[in-house]
Amino acid sequence: MVRAGLKGKFLLFFLLILIVPFSLFMAISLRRADDAARQDFRRRLDYAGSLFRATLSEVMNGLRSKVKTLADFDFYLAAKDGFSASTTLPLMQDRLPRLGVDYLALVSNGSTVLLEEGTPPTDVLEKIIPAVCHAPLTKNLFILDNQPWVFAAAEITKLRQADKVHVVVALQLPRDFADPLKSLTGAEFSLLYANHRVLTSLMDIYMKRMVATPADHPDVRQGTIQVLGRTHSFVREEALPGQISEAIQLEITLPESEFLELGRRLQRDLIWFGGLGIILALVTGSLLYLHIGTPISQLAEITTRVAAGDFAIDLASDRGDEIGLLHRNFTAMVKSIREEQEQKLHRMHELHTLFEISNAVNFITDSEELLKFVLTHAVEILGAERGSIMLLDDQTDELVVRTGFGGRYHLLSSTPVKLGHGICGLVAKEGKGRICNAGFRDAEFRNFGSILPVEDIRTLLCSPLKFKNGTTGVINIVNKRDGAEFGENDLSLLNLIASQAAVTIENNKLYELSITDGLTRLYVHRYFLARLSEELLRARRYGLKLSMIMIDIDNFKHFNDTYGHQVGDQVLQRVALTIRDTIRIGIDIPCRYGGEEMAIILPETRLEEAFHTAERIRESIAALSISHPLGDLRITCSLGVASYPGDAHDRDSLVMMADRAMYASKHHGKNRTTPANRLDAGDPVPPRPPSAD
Repeated sequence: MVRAGLKGKFLLFFLLILIVPFSLFMAISLRRADDAARQDFRRRLDYAGSLFRATLSEVMNGLRSKVKTLADFDFYLAAKDGFSASTTLPLMQDRLPRLGVDYLALVSNGSTVLLEEGTPPTDVLEKIIPAVCHAPLTKNLFILDNQPWVFAAAEITKLRQADKVHVVVALQLPRDFADPLKSLTGAEFSLLYANHRVLTSLMDIYMKRMVATPADHPDVRQGTIQVLGRTHSFVREEALPGQISEAIQLEITLPESEFLELGRRLQRDLIWFGGLGIILALVTGSLLYLHIGTPISQLAEITTRVAAGDFAIDLASDRGDEIGLLHRNFTAMVKSIREEQEQKLHRMHELHTLFEISNAVNFITDSEELLKFVLTHAVEILGAERGSIMLLDDQTDELVVRTGFGGRYHLLSSTPVKLGHGICGLVAKEGKGRICNAGFRDAEFRNFGSILPVEDIRTLLCSPLKFKNGTTGVINIVNKRDGAEFGENDLSLLNLIASQAAVTIENNKLYELSITDGLTRLYVHRYFLARLSEELLRARRYGLKLSMIMIDIDNFKHFNDTYGHQVGDQVLQRVALTIRDTIRIGIDIPCRYGGEEMAIILPETRLEEAFHTAERIRESIAALSISHPLGDLRITCSLGVASYPGDAHDRDSLVMMADRAMYASKHHGKNRTTPANRLDAGDPVPPRPPSAD
């Protein structure tokens, strides 16, 4: 009963005091503005149409006057010579530009063209001339080849010969014929023939004249169209009523009347006045119903705070009417929104974190760098002090620390952790993350003989690295900053990071396996060729130097034949390890070229610098020794160095020059380095071309 009474009072108040009078006033005012707009459009349309027709009639009348003058004076005198070509054609050539027409002809008996000058407007001229000559002083407008032409004809009178002779002139209306009228009237003009525009002032968005374009709604006499994004009204009528064919229509397009804009402004003003009236009505209502207006104002203030993002409110009300119910429902709604917002913000944070990590790891191919990147971001995002990543050893089924980040201590060493032992072992075995806010005091925590003080571990978060159906490792996050504890949201985020990291790590392992040699851990021949092509392209584009070292193990066949292939494999591994330890990590590219041959790509390196690098490699290899029951075995290598662009111009020539230099080292006694620029003409050529594909 209370609700119905309150609702009825408000409805009756607004209906009688504001809504009904204001609606009537708005309807009457807008009706008047609409009538004024229609009258203004009709007036502008009549003015534009009369101006276009007057201009077109003026052109036709001028053409009629010109042809009459030619017939009565110029060609009347030429008729005395019998219209000979020698005297008449020069006259026609003179009059054609002076009169400003496009075509001039002498026609006998209304059909036979005796002489003509200018460009004939169409192939069907022989059908048009008889019609023009039949009523020689009548204005004629024709559409020929989608071009508007005006014809006029006049008979040469008082001739002594029996045949009638007419002078026929034609003028092609220019495409921009109506442009001057557009600036005077603000209207767009078009001549329509066969529902296509043959003459128009309309331009498209590229300021190209819309000639030969089809008319919109060809069967409609009036309507609206869009011109350059603005609404225009159009009317189609006969071009010159009673004088030319109805097949040629005049389309006049006018922008919306200023009175329509006035109507819109009036509508906006009425809305403003209506709003003011509503405010006045609310003020009056608040005076009458003070106990209703006050709580509504309080509620409006609180909704403003909520709209600004402040959800820390609590509306307590003991009222039993609609206002009290509104307060209680609004409080429940704000609480629900706050909880939902917190969930969405957390989810957005998780997605953003995953996106950043996923986007970045796509460009990381080194496994160690990848692990450090993932761990660093996980520690920073979770607001922790430090962390580590442990991977499962496939041979021992034990977790081994692969990388660490943060804290006061550096990662010195770590005892392998068996599955099921300690927090990390349990997480790896169960495949489920754990929150350990008790730190080293947790019952499941184990020290594993670490040299670091475990008392420093206050809180711990551990999540498994799961790939497909197995666990490949764990990620540990230690000590939430500011003494806080880890929560379920932290574990959820770490699980997502770990899941993404596990897939990326496994994919990176597969990629490394595909491009590295299993014995030497150097890049394979296919990868060598691809990277050499890339580095050559970069060097050529930016004007950089590029060098290459070719290495061949001396007497390698002797190692295999004398000591066995296991010793040969050990030689290859020791040489490859020496190469990796000597070159620039992350810059130079060591590869196994084939058999006992190895190659190194050195980007942005001059020949002299590459030579010094090759010498360090040679000396380090010469210092190696391999223990064997028959005695310590010594290893030496022959090296060749070549550079782009000094020694070669492309990939194949660079490989060939480095190979030649290496072969020269073999030829001159082995265990030496030869740069390509010191090759002599007498140096031997390798017995086989280097493999480059």
